[in-house]
Amino acid sequence: MTLLFLLFLAVLFIIAFIDLRSFRIPDPLVFALSGLGVLKMVLEGSYAPSLSGFLALFGFFFLLHLFFPKGMGFGDVKLAGSIGLFLGFRLGVLSAFLAFISGGLVGVVLVVFRRKTLKDPLPFGPFLALGALLSLFFGERMLSWYLGMFFP
Repeated sequence: MTLLFLLFLAVLFIIAFIDLRSFRIPDPLVFALSGLGVLKMVLEGSYAPSLSGFLALFGFFFLLHLFFPKGMGFGDVKLAGSIGLFLGFRLGVLSAFLAFISGGLVGVVLVVFRRKTLKDPLPFGPFLALGALLSLFFGERMLSWYLGMFFP
């Protein structure tokens, strides 16, 4: 299973780097991530978390793409779905939340320091990758801490 996680992170890193440079997320790499997600699902023998993670993230990002096509590319939609498939529902949703928080913070810093304007594009793939990375390593602890505040 460790090898699977390392492959997942390696492909995410490559996707983040390519998106940062070209504003493109290559389909073959997204399909590779999806394949890793399917393999993980089969090895764990548990389909519901992976499928619900895929549907939740793909569906949410697809709606964002429909309503804001210039703000969210379809590569981001496919990448989010692949991340949801690999991480499952709980960690997938957390990874999307972390991606929006980190992307928003970086965007604000770039605007404040005049590196970008509000009209300049910012690739979202690196933030999706960061959210997935943080969720993979710290997600369960983050969720336990957060939910523990409301349900002690």
